[in-house]
Amino acid sequence: MKTFRHHHIILLSMGVLLLFGSFTHKNLRLDARNNGELKIHFSAYSNQSPLIIGKTYSNSFQEKFTIDRFRFYVGGIRLFSGDAGAESGISADDYFLFDLADSASEEITISSKAGTYNGIEFLFGVDSIHNTGGAQAGALDPRRGMFWTWNSGYVILKLEGTSPLSNLPGHAIEYHVGGYRRPNNVSQIVSLAFQKGKELKIESGMKNQVNVHVNVDKLFNGLTSIHINATPSCNTPGPLAKMIADNCKQMFSLDRSIETR
Repeated sequence: MKTFRHHHIILLSMGVLLLFGSFTHKNLRLDARNNGELKIHFSAYSNQSPLIIGKTYSNSFQEKFTIDRFRFYVGGIRLFSGDAGAESGISADDYFLFDLADSASEEITISSKAGTYNGIEFLFGVDSIHNTGGAQAGALDPRRGMFWTWNSGYVILKLEGTSPLSNLPGHAIEYHVGGYRRPNNVSQIVSLAFQKGKELKIESGMKNQVNVHVNVDKLFNGLTSIHINATPSCNTPGPLAKMIADNCKQMFSLDRSIETR
């Protein structure tokens, strides 16, 4: 009798699990049918001028510089709705590496539930778990040249080039911004709100695009002034890297020219 009751409870429990499991699976399929596609396009600028490798620009302090390389990490993209709160567009484990030399890296495509959204949020950088999580793949693969050591972690932004004002050999400028330990953790959450009346509306089966401007001048002229003649490089975690990262958080702004199909 005891054995029968034990088996009966097990079978009942399995039935409940199967029932709820089937509901969960059905809801996931329903969500997928109601999703729309959103493309997020990152465009790099120096103030109002499109950023081009090999071209010379002047920052806000009239210091001339030429870009040879510009890369940065983003991840954990989320959309915000006044009614529904936060809606995750992608997994927090998904990272993307913007590379000025690779036009394919300028665009990220995500799937999101239908609805009206007031803003977009993402992590500029790499979280501490992925900095210390062992060998990574995809955008975080160390072979991409954005990783220091297991002690120092990832370079979240890399800007390299030249400037006549740099006192480094070859007049190089080299900003490798990284570090995940407090108080100098460089990774930051960036939140961008759509203008009132120009919210993002996602509908099932429709395709939308949001354009994010990335103004490299903010690296120099942000919360803190970074002059090339005094600070032509940053290559280690610490207060300077944190200062530059705080500036770089201000690089991002929305150009909400929506394309809907």
